[in-house]
Formats: sequence, C-alpha cells, structure tokens
Amino acid sequence: GHGKCDCGKCKCDEGWYGEACQYPNTCNLTRRKSNEMCKNSQDIICSGAGTCQCGRCKCANSEGNGLVYGKFCECDDRECIDEETEEICTGHGKCYCGNCYCEAGWHGDKCEFQCDITPWEIKKRCTSPDGKICSNRGTCVCGECTCHDVDPTGDWGDIHGDTCECDERNCKAVYDRYSDDFCSGHGQCNCGRCDCKEGWTGKKCEHPRSCPLSVEESAKKCQGNSNLPCSGRGK
Repeated sequence: GHGKCDCGKCKCDEGWYGEACQYPNTCNLTRRKSNEMCKNSQDIICSGAGTCQCGRCKCANSEGNGLVYGKFCECDDRECIDEETEEICTGHGKCYCGNCYCEAGWHGDKCEFQCDITPWEIKKRCTSPDGKICSNRGTCVCGECTCHDVDPTGDWGDIHGDTCECDERNCKAVYDRYSDDFCSGHGQCNCGRCDCKEGWTGKKCEHPRSCPLSVEESAKKCQGNSNLPCSGRGK
C-alpha cells in the first residue's frame, strides 16, 4: 500500500523503501515497541535470522537469494540445500519453509534417496487393517509410515504401530498430552483399547461393575446443579 508495482518490482512512495515498500524512512515506534513486534513465538527477534526495522523483520539474505523469509524470518530454505549437489532438495522435490517435499519415488530430508520398491508395494506396506493409508494418522514414505505424533517434544507419542493403527489418545478419559490418565486408572491401554481390571468396565474403564452407592446417592451425584441427572442427556 506504499507504492506501485512496475513489471514485478515495487516503486515506493516517498518515505518508504524495501522490496515491498514495507519499511518507513522514519520510524515513530520506540526501539522496545519495534522489537516486541518482531519477536516470534519463542520471543526471539526475527528468529535470529534477520534484523528488526520499525516493527518489521528484514531477513538476512546477504547473497540476494531470498532463501530466508517469513514475517519473523522463520523460514530458512537453506536447510533444503544438499551439501553434495548444492541443489535444493537434490532436484527431486520442492522446498517449503525449510522442509523438502519430495517427488514420487524419492525420500529423505533432502530427497536424496530413491525408493527401490514399486508404488503398488509402497501402498500395500502402508495400508492399515482398516484399509486406510497409515490409518489417516501418518505419512507413507517408501513403504514405511511416519506417524503424526501429537507429542511436541518428540518423545514417545500417542500414535504408533507399523501403519499408525494404535492411538493411545482413545484410552484417555480427558485428553491432555501431558496426562498419564489412561483407562481412568483402572486398566491397561493396548493399541488404543482399554483392557480393564477386574471390577471395572466401559470404553475407558470408567464404570465400576458393582456400585457401593444407593440409587438415591447415585442419582444425586449425577444431578449436580442441574434439574435432571446427567442434565437429561445421559444415564
């Protein structure tokens, strides 16, 4: 909004500069305010890959190749360059925000490995018992499933199995990635299914087989502050 586009290049209005006319010549922000606007979600100014200019990040592209970009310079496509060939994704994929997305038949962080099995065999190996590719919870790479792990730390996650068929989240009474509340504490979680201890039942072993409460006490406990037990939407 601070210039005109002429054959793919910006001609900036007076008082503005930059490839997209995004930087003002004079800044009315304090240094502190400017830096706050440039911080990424980890509170790092321009992701450590650029400088902050009046609340906007100017990414470090000393060679003029434009490989570092994003609002907070969070994308670094230099991560996609193969050291041997010096090509992006070894010429067998496309780079998006520092990650290689490989063409069919290629895999690896830089698409450097060629898959030596047929597409039919790849699909067969990745198909889960329910007929879905990696149970719709993972990505198939050269006949092996990489599961979409919901644990952000990268440690042991809730989704596993050769075809990502096991989802431990199904065993948790209230889902919380940091909680170990599997099967309500009354059973063992096996591949996303609760095997209850003696005396307990339910999908998550939440119901005792014999109840020490009277019918009246049970109803009162289920009623809470509502007029009906379970708010009239359960038993």
